[in-house]
Amino acid sequence: MNLGSLGQIFFAALLMITADVLAFLMVLRILEPTLFLCFTSFFMTLGGLVLGFVGLAEYVRQRRSGR
Repeated sequence: MNLGSLGQIFFAALLMITADVLAFLMVLRILEPTLFLCFTSFFMTLGGLVLGFVGLAEYVRQRRSGR
């Protein structure tokens, strides 16, 4: 699946926002904070951060090459 660099950045932001909302709901005890949910929130944040940096590097590379 080829999202393009801006699509990757958007999806990364969506992952990180979803993980933050999930963590916030666990802090408020609306969702029961289980080990699975905690790790899911952490890995969503980590994946979003990595995917965002990859998308940003790809975007910069495309802009510098003159596409």
